[in-house]
Amino acid sequence: MDILEGLYYGNLFPHEKYAKLDDEMKELLGLLNRNEKKLIATFYDEQKETFEKYKDCNREISEISERQSFIMGFKLGAKIVIESMT
Repeated sequence: MDILEGLYYGNLFPHEKYAKLDDEMKELLGLLNRNEKKLIATFYDEQKETFEKYKDCNREISEISERQSFIMGFKLGAKIVIESMT
């Protein structure tokens, strides 16, 4: 089955494929998690709730940004293919 058939039949889910984390990204994620734990340990309950809401909003913004970047990249790739065929 080629890519277009896979897309037609609903067998392609590019948003479910995650990039492998390189060492730099793993290190940054570890640092982020350690600092978040330290920060949360200093919060009162109300502050923890506010921080969770902040993280939820930040996650949504990241998802929207990633989706828009994917769409723009896909469109650019399609334009490159179209131009190369003319």
